[in-house]
Amino acid sequence: MKRHLVNSIICDILILGGGVAGAAAALAAAREGAAVILAEKSGRLGGTATNGLVSTLCGCYSSLPGRRKIIGGFRDILAKELLRYGGIAEGVDRDTHRNDTCDPELLACALDALMQRHGVQLMLSTCVIDASFSGRSLHSVEVVNTESGARCAILPRLAVDASGGALLAKMADPASAVSGGVEGKLQAATMVFRMDCVDGDRARLVTKEQIRELLAEARLNGDVTGERGNGVLTVLPGNSSAIVNANWVKADMSLPEDVTRGLVEGREKALENARFFRKYVPGFENAILSSIAPSLGVREASRIRGAYVLSEEDITEGRRFDDEISLGSWPMEYHDYEQNKLVYLWSDKDYSIPYRCLLPNGLENVLAAGRNISVSSMAYASTRVMGPCMAIGQAAGTAVRLCIETGILPKELDGKLLRKTLIDEGAILE
Repeated sequence: MKRHLVNSIICDILILGGGVAGAAAALAAAREGAAVILAEKSGRLGGTATNGLVSTLCGCYSSLPGRRKIIGGFRDILAKELLRYGGIAEGVDRDTHRNDTCDPELLACALDALMQRHGVQLMLSTCVIDASFSGRSLHSVEVVNTESGARCAILPRLAVDASGGALLAKMADPASAVSGGVEGKLQAATMVFRMDCVDGDRARLVTKEQIRELLAEARLNGDVTGERGNGVLTVLPGNSSAIVNANWVKADMSLPEDVTRGLVEGREKALENARFFRKYVPGFENAILSSIAPSLGVREASRIRGAYVLSEEDITEGRRFDDEISLGSWPMEYHDYEQNKLVYLWSDKDYSIPYRCLLPNGLENVLAAGRNISVSSMAYASTRVMGPCMAIGQAAGTAVRLCIETGILPKELDGKLLRKTLIDEGAILE
């Protein structure tokens, strides 16, 4: 029997995915009053930063001496909003890098406020179930609200796919998306968790090397069975809570059975990790496990094949592009579950990401944003973190806004004009 949609919605710009890339895209797209819809499958914005409890906004600062800030624009707007809530510590120096630390719950609230203030139409708990195409153009996206079961069709003029898995490219033509990492293997995921009643002053002094040594001791004592031999903790603003990232989970999120197995297995590993932290790690003696992330922290999924593929060599050689839309400096951080190792490949130069990486092959009115842009497997291990994703999202949202204003397609947009506009609106590209 044919399904009947409840209604159809026409808009200028549709953003799929409400992680930090999608939120940045929505805010940039709505800047001059365009009708923007942001559809997100979960009940709140922030993606891995909120639903995955990943509290560190990595990649916002250069890895080079001085560690200057290299991500501005949307990042600065978000930081200002979070400061109102007391939910961010900016420029926190770690042993290998600098990052912004935020409270995941307050981050979700800050993103809500920003979207409402700037006129973005939010559609939360909204999953994509189908899409229709006319030649090389997206025509409509069918969505369902997971709470009510109501369906509708969204008809945008332009769209930004910030789904994290190149959803629209796969629907248009599976051959236009790339799945799998190095030799077809995906990076390990992680089930992140939060502990409260932490002595933040003592916990903040614990290094990754200390955690590595304590995990080795716990493994010899039979208190730890997990594969990962390292981990990190992040003390949140307020000094009495910490986010812990200390396990690896093998899961291909394109396979339904893997999703379920990964979530169940991840929660088991989080319980073991929490016991270890209470017993072995300074500052956690009286800590309680207060929250396990409702979503896995997924490090790798499908991405587009685009007009340009950013390579490992582009990163290691610090290449810059005339149509650059974001700087990057995060190492190529590859979590190899199969070989039980973590690989860091550092560059001695900052690099940039060109606009062409956002242009999917085979789709003319869609841009990619966030981690599903066109990059090689190892380049992906650097560009996937949240700092670049925010900048890429801002660039995608700005690009579709400029296209709406001038009546052109994304491939026709002058990359130098986009770069200048981004700089005028706070992005750091110099």
